[in-house]
Amino acid sequence: MGRPSLRITRHDDQDPPEQIVFEVRNPLAGVYEPTDTLDTGLFRLAELVEQVRVMWVQHDPRRESLKEAPDPAENDDSEWAELRVSAQANRVYEMRNFDQPAWKKAASRADAIRTTCDEIGYIPP
Repeated sequence: MGRPSLRITRHDDQDPPEQIVFEVRNPLAGVYEPTDTLDTGLFRLAELVEQVRVMWVQHDPRRESLKEAPDPAENDDSEWAELRVSAQANRVYEMRNFDQPAWKKAASRADAIRTTCDEIGYIPP
């Protein structure tokens, strides 16, 4: 289906300590794109969700090439949390993290964002 996602990673071993990295999974390019802030990441996520939605509505043949976020590497020691959004009319929000790598459904957008941030101890400004 090619759902865009937002991943937040905590790097305790880097300088500055507890550095937080935000990345948006672009299902069109099949890559994570770095963003500066949570808000910028959420804005880019919304753009990609709308782009994917239009592709599905218009039966764009490129939708067959959309790429899902990969499964996390087993030897990844970083602390991360990720939320993804379906491009359906009724948005479905799902989350996963370094402790629970399987996707689970969130009750709402706000719940998905809050839980994703809480999983790694990120407090939005």
